[in-house]
Amino acid sequence: MPSKRLIIIGAGVAGLSAGIYARLNGFDPLILEMHRIPGGLCTAWKRKGYTFDGAVRYLTSSYANAQPHQLWHELGILTD
Repeated sequence: MPSKRLIIIGAGVAGLSAGIYARLNGFDPLILEMHRIPGGLCTAWKRKGYTFDGAVRYLTSSYANAQPHQLWHELGILTD
């Protein structure tokens, strides 16, 4: 049976999550990103001598009942 192709624009948190969920639901996702590395705001970048650190730790939340923490765990990003 041919797979269903899905094109996702952007490899930030939303795009990567969409790709994982697409794969889990039988799609063949293609994620397109204009930058060199994936991650969007979860990466660090430099501008005018300043480093902006948008690390993923800010999105995981510090307690297990928080929605972001549950999402990352469901996607298989967090480990016990």
